[in-house]
Amino acid sequence: MKIVIEYVLAENFLINFIILKTTALLTKEKCKLKFLSAFLCACLTVVMPLFALSSFGWFLVEIGQVILAICVSFKFKKVKKFAQIFLCYFAATFLYGGACYFLEGLFGQRTFLVLLAFIVAIYFVIKFLFKHFQRKKAVGQFCFDVELEASGRKGKWKAFLDSGNMLFDPLTDAPVTLINFKVFSALFSEIKLEDLLRKNVKGLRFAHYINFNTLGSDNKILVFQADRLFFEGQIFEKPTLGLCLKNFNEAFGSDIILNNTVVTCK
Repeated sequence: MKIVIEYVLAENFLINFIILKTTALLTKEKCKLKFLSAFLCACLTVVMPLFALSSFGWFLVEIGQVILAICVSFKFKKVKKFAQIFLCYFAATFLYGGACYFLEGLFGQRTFLVLLAFIVAIYFVIKFLFKHFQRKKAVGQFCFDVELEASGRKGKWKAFLDSGNMLFDPLTDAPVTLINFKVFSALFSEIKLEDLLRKNVKGLRFAHYINFNTLGSDNKILVFQADRLFFEGQIFEKPTLGLCLKNFNEAFGSDIILNNTVVTCK
């Protein structure tokens, strides 16, 4: 019996601890005394079978357990904040509890190490997805539809307004908007990648190379002038573009990185 109690205590401590971390992640609230809170809730779970409770009684105890964990680990001054934490905690409880039930139904009696690996894996999946969508949402706030026109060709792409892009052409003092090869090849299909590597860029207006510092390395990029750039109802004549062969689409979800100065022109 001692082994069973220790197993149940360890299992519930683990689940409650992960639930607290998940709740803190989803609510963006600082979680304190996680170990104490998880231990108290685990002890309550172990003691509960000693009492002959109805289904409704078990439900009330579960609610009380959630309230106990929240009061020990989180700070809140408003009912709205408490409700937000409560709902996230309750949802996480159902998620991990259901995952444990699924694991047991799929593989039968599981060991503590298997449960540990399973629960931790679920937590890191949730953490990865949450941060991915948070970053996507943050980046999306600075993404705009931009049109570029050059050599009689015109196209529309997603552009990221980067406050850190303060790149200027030293020859003209013009702000440089970065484009990737996808945009470049759509506007100048006659110029192949091999031509760029050989620096054979005939046909580009005022084409030259400037220093481009990134991540501590000093590179040179090709800059040139297009005909027009359309951004948020504005038209920029003869914008200076810089061709970046690195793929920044994955990081920014766009094919163009606008210069910060377009904000001052709005």
